[in-house]
Amino acid sequence: MAMVERVIDGKDTILPLRITRRKPRKVSKRRTLAPVVRVRCGCCKESVSIHTEADPIGDIHQDTLEINGVLGTIDQWRKVLLPLLGVNPESKK
Repeated sequence: MAMVERVIDGKDTILPLRITRRKPRKVSKRRTLAPVVRVRCGCCKESVSIHTEADPIGDIHQDTLEINGVLGTIDQWRKVLLPLLGVNPESKK
């Protein structure tokens, strides 16, 4: 069973996000399910699932992420998400 973590921003105006982290798990000798992070809304059942991509035999690729069914490299997701958070992606390098 995965633990549910609550993320609070210090303001009481918005309900906390609920985060569930699942470890990679073996389905069979040849197949492993990739780790998943699920972020849920604090007031409803809407959620976002974030997967690190794994091939059918279970090898996990560290350079790709799948967010709600959209597959991209880590660098592609940085270019999309960091500006939304107010972080300059070029200053990290």
